[in-house]
Amino acid sequence: MSSINKRVKLEDIAKVAGVSKMTVSLALRDDPSISTGTSNKIKEIAADLGYIPNRMAQGLNSGRSHTIGLLIGGLLHDDYQNQFIKGAIPYAMERGYTVSIGPSECDSKVEKSLIDRYKNMMVDGFLAFHCNEVETYKQLQKANFPFVFYTKYFEELEADHVVCDDFLGGYSMTKHLIDLGHQNIAFVYDDYLESSSEVVNRKRGYLQALKDNGLPINESLFVPFHLANYNQTNPDSLCGENPELTDCLKQPNRPTALFVCNDITASFVYIIVKKLKLSIPEDISIGGFEGVYLGSIIDPPLTTISTPIEEMGRKACEILIDKIEGRIPLTEKVRIQLEPALLIRESTK
Repeated sequence: MSSINKRVKLEDIAKVAGVSKMTVSLALRDDPSISTGTSNKIKEIAADLGYIPNRMAQGLNSGRSHTIGLLIGGLLHDDYQNQFIKGAIPYAMERGYTVSIGPSECDSKVEKSLIDRYKNMMVDGFLAFHCNEVETYKQLQKANFPFVFYTKYFEELEADHVVCDDFLGGYSMTKHLIDLGHQNIAFVYDDYLESSSEVVNRKRGYLQALKDNGLPINESLFVPFHLANYNQTNPDSLCGENPELTDCLKQPNRPTALFVCNDITASFVYIIVKKLKLSIPEDISIGGFEGVYLGSIIDPPLTTISTPIEEMGRKACEILIDKIEGRIPLTEKVRIQLEPALLIRESTK
């Protein structure tokens, strides 16, 4: 007995159940004043009638929309964000929330506009992969609006975040390369992310591993990589846009290994290395970071630091909802680092 042409109302359920409209409302909200037997009966009738809760009306009554804004400030270039979403959305649904995805792709103006629009739509909080503009989040914090950073955070802002232990990952990859016999190891980073916390901490791990193993620190081995266009795979154009890496690899005493700050950048580094007719890993070993799908299909498959991205999505969502529902006070800051793992493939030797 399903209603197709008109929306089922609480009074329709009440009429079939032989109870008041208030009893139906309380039962559908799992109010303890309604017996389990009555509550289950009312829910069965509601399901048979095809009742759809009016979340907007519920939100007006409760002050919550049960909607979370997911702010994706990074470029949608691989499955990193997909893995995060796979962790966040199912958990949000378990807790009765929906997730609205807002991509700003490194544009802080778009990010701010999305935040303003979402606040007007009464979202309850944000999961944020930020666009490197801290003032936007300072204003949110000042307004006591809950948000949780994932993947990266701001050093100057005390805020909730769930990230990978990037220092440990940077240390582990560098130590792996050292254990293979490499002493001349370059650190290659996406220049847009140079001051971003995840790259800063991966570099710190790299430097500490060199120090602990008695290797000198050479500033010339910090190599920026410019990705102006993630759809650009022309080898000549990439070489022209990245003279620092090209010149570094042409030197007689070139590095024997590259630790690249993330897997997507590593895939473009592959193109330049092969353009220079260097073989991976025979001429040069390459290690990445993150463990996204791309690393398993490039040739040769990329040795990388695998990060628990899906778990990060679930945990960040859990913290945010707990903040929204008052289980964790807004004044209490939750900072979680998830442990990465070294994934050895065929790009290092």
